[in-house]
Amino acid sequence: MARTARTWKGARTPSALKRVRQSLRRRAVNRRTRSETKTLVQQASEIALGRSSADGPEAVTAAISALDKAAEKGIIHPNNAARRKSRLMAKVNAAHLLDGAEGAAPTTTKKRTTASKTAQRKKVAAAKASKAAAGKATDRPRTAAGKAKVAVTRASRESAAARRRAQSTDEPEA
Repeated sequence: MARTARTWKGARTPSALKRVRQSLRRRAVNRRTRSETKTLVQQASEIALGRSSADGPEAVTAAISALDKAAEKGIIHPNNAARRKSRLMAKVNAAHLLDGAEGAAPTTTKKRTTASKTAQRKKVAAAKASKAAAGKATDRPRTAAGKAKVAVTRASRESAAARRRAQSTDEPEA
């Protein structure tokens, strides 16, 4: 006569039971790190979009550092960290958060020759022309991600302009 079927499908050997305990402990640690990383990225993103006022460069540095550490420890995939950093930096660059931070570092500039200045002007003119042509091509299909990126850039640019206007009105009174 047949016995009843086994109902327990989990680990049976001592080593498998130990691996289950280890993975549960690791999961708890990884969840904390992943949650903290997401929070830091979200805070930096809020600052870049103008929804929050805090030290922008410091928040961006903390978020990028947390993403790098999580990727290094294997908590998130390195490509995942790179993608999140790229998206964050797109928002930060659109909001011009790091413009003042870079200017604080001492830089030594080389003297440019007339030929290199002319070449630089031509490059800038070509870039502007291609950007204008891309903007005029409204009949080309856009993906949802592309539309979202345009909206984020526009919103962050407007909020950064409003922030600059507020700062410029505060300075003469001080």
